[in-house]
Amino acid sequence: MIDRFATPGVRERFEKLAAETVAVRAEECARQDRLDRESWQELSDAGLWRLAVPTEWGGDGGTWWDLAAALEGIAAGGRDLGFCLSVVAQAGLVRSLLTYGTDTQKEYWLRRLLSGDVGATALTETTGGSDVTRIRTAARRAADGDYLLTGHKDHITNGPAADVALVLGRIPEAGDRDITLFMVDLHAEGVQRGEPENMMGNRTSPTGPIAFTDVRVEPHNIVGEVGAGIEAIYNTISLDRLLYGILAAAYLDPLLDQTLEYALTRNAFKVPIAEHQYVQGRITDAKFAVEATRWVSYGALDHLMRESGEASLMCSVAKYHAGETLKLGTETALRVLGHLGYMEGPYAQALKDALGTVIAGGTAEMQRKNVFNQMRRLAA
Repeated sequence: MIDRFATPGVRERFEKLAAETVAVRAEECARQDRLDRESWQELSDAGLWRLAVPTEWGGDGGTWWDLAAALEGIAAGGRDLGFCLSVVAQAGLVRSLLTYGTDTQKEYWLRRLLSGDVGATALTETTGGSDVTRIRTAARRAADGDYLLTGHKDHITNGPAADVALVLGRIPEAGDRDITLFMVDLHAEGVQRGEPENMMGNRTSPTGPIAFTDVRVEPHNIVGEVGAGIEAIYNTISLDRLLYGILAAAYLDPLLDQTLEYALTRNAFKVPIAEHQYVQGRITDAKFAVEATRWVSYGALDHLMRESGEASLMCSVAKYHAGETLKLGTETALRVLGHLGYMEGPYAQALKDALGTVIAGGTAEMQRKNVFNQMRRLAA
């Protein structure tokens, strides 16, 4: 379906590759609370991160539709929601560099990410949660002109596994507009990555703290202008938000197929349970939600690529629907399968993973707030 917008065959190629890599290792990686670096490298070698990057920076010269198609394939073939959330997190970082990075930054950082390094976007702190304007991480100027970055980030997707990070911090000497983006090598002196958090689900997307103690950042690794960090990050996380919706629909498609197949073969009261209207209602409600999420996410990507004034609103709509639809779709599978679905296994795990998406990437409540603010802005 997405081949109408993306390069034909991209989704199918990555669906096959993910079925042979991500799906095979998902259970083991979940037990070990780790990102599947082997599959990550294989997907990188296959050109995942090159899809939307111009050729002058080592990419294939495609569009974000191509990356979206690949994500659909990975979601459908890999059957690992956590791994896909890690992919989404890196996609936003790549877009940040493409949109705001200098030629020097693109030459160095993009080539690392394209070749298999894992990236993170470190925004959240304990004191601020979704309100990133309350961050305390800050950089002071050293005698040689470099910045020394100090602070603590929490709940960072890919944090325990990442090699590089886009870090939101302050430069107090800049005055009132001091919030700035820094590119940081997480193997540098002064960086400490914490252990993966003990989460309910999505254990293949390790999330955890990153601490910075006088980490040296050269001025040429400031992304965008000093003091322009908030505007840049709000723009680039829009891609993350809509990709949640694209991921949700592609992940749920096979799950609904399995649910329908079970309903057609499981008998109760002398007929398949698919003949009962309450079962039909649950399955069709999930299907309605999946298709609405898919197409509003496609619409959001179109708005974003055209730099439409409604892009931020549409991306938040897509993110909101993603979490609610994943929750509904996985719960539907569990309810229709009954005790079989409730037993520890793929269906119960899918629901636990899905519940995390109403929080990750901006809570459902924050998406409502953003949509309302965007509606008010557009009305004015």
